[in-house]
Amino acid sequence: WYISGNRDESVFPDADKLILKRENARRHLAFGYGIHRCVGARLAEMQVAILLEEMAKRRMRVNVIGEPVRVAQSFVNGYKSMQVELSKY
Repeated sequence: WYISGNRDESVFPDADKLILKRENARRHLAFGYGIHRCVGARLAEMQVAILLEEMAKRRMRVNVIGEPVRVAQSFVNGYKSMQVELSKY
C-alpha cells in the first residue's frame, strides 16, 4: 500500500516517529521511486532544508492552531489545509 510505504517497520525502525537524522531517511516514497522519481525532488529537499535552517537562526517555530483538514482520497494521505502560526522561542 502506498499509504504505508513510509511506515514499513522492516525499512524504518520506529517508523511512526519523525527522526530527522535517520540513516535511511532518503528511502521514503514522498517523491516517487525509480524512473518515476520527481524531477524536482532535490530542489524541494533543498528548499525545506534552507527554510528550517533560516527558521532556526531566527529562533522561530511553527505551531498548529487548529485541526487539520485531510484530503479525502484513498491514494493520497495528505492535508488540504492546516492553520498554523509562527512564534519565537
